[in-house]
Amino acid sequence: MVSIQQSVVKITANQKIGLLVPYVKKRIMAQVQSVALIVIYLICFQTIVLNIAISEAAIVATGISVVVLGLAFFMEGLFLGLMPLGEVIGIKLPQKTKLPIILTFAFILGIGATFAEPAIGILKAAGAYVKAWDAPLLFLILNKHSNYLVYSVGVGVGIAVLFGMLRFLYGWSLKPFIYILVSILSAFSFWALFQPNMKFLTGLAWDCGAVTTGPVTVPLVLALGIGICRIASSGTSESSGLGVVTLASLFPILAVLSLGAFYLNTVPHPIEEAKFFAVVNK
Repeated sequence: MVSIQQSVVKITANQKIGLLVPYVKKRIMAQVQSVALIVIYLICFQTIVLNIAISEAAIVATGISVVVLGLAFFMEGLFLGLMPLGEVIGIKLPQKTKLPIILTFAFILGIGATFAEPAIGILKAAGAYVKAWDAPLLFLILNKHSNYLVYSVGVGVGIAVLFGMLRFLYGWSLKPFIYILVSILSAFSFWALFQPNMKFLTGLAWDCGAVTTGPVTVPLVLALGIGICRIASSGTSESSGLGVVTLASLFPILAVLSLGAFYLNTVPHPIEEAKFFAVVNK
C-alpha cells in the first residue's frame, strides 16, 4: 500500500489578510451597489424636490453603513449556512421519513420561518398609529391581538409550505392553486369593501402576503423545495422546486382575512372621536 502524506500549507498573517480583504471587499461592494441607488434617490428627492436639509446626517450615514454591513453578513450566512442546510434537509427528508413526518416538518418550518422574519415586528409596531375610533377591528388585531395576527400569518405560511411539499412530491401543477386561491381572495376582498371594519383590514391582509416573502422564508423554503425535487421521482429538475413562495404569499392573506371575520362582530363600527370617548360607550 502506498501511503499518501498530506502536506499542510502554512501561510502568514499578512497572507491571510491579503486573501481575506479582496473577498470581504467584493461582498461589501455588492451590497453598496444594492442600496446606493435608493439612498441617492431619497437624498436627492428630499434636498432638491422637497428642499429640506438632511438633519443628523452623521447618524443617517452611520445607519446606512450598518445596513450595508448587516446585509453583507446576512447574505454570507445565507449562502454558506441557511440555503445548504435547507437543501440537504430536502434531499434527506424523503429518504429517511414517511409522508406524514415530511408534512409535519414542512408545516412547522413555515411557522418558524415566519416568526424569524424581521418584518413581523413592523406589523406590531404599526398598531400604535391606528386610531381605535377610525378602524376598531384593525386597532384590535394590531394591538390587543397582535400575537394572534402573527400566529395566523405563521399558520398560513405553514399550510403553504405543506402544500408546496405535496406539489413537489407528486408533481402537481401550480396553476390550480393560483386560480382557486386568487378567486377566493378576490371574492373575500370584494365582500370586505361593504364592511366598514373589514375594508381597513383588507390592506393589512394583503401586506401580510408580502411580509412572508422576506429574507428568511424565501431562501429556506426554496432550498428545501429544490432539495426535495432532486430526489422526488415526479420532479423533472430543480426548477420544479419553484413556486412555493407564491403559495406562501396567498395563504397568509386568507388567514388574516379569516381572523378579521372571526372578530368582526366583537367590535363597533367606525365612529367619530367624540362619540368614541362618550360616557355611554365606555
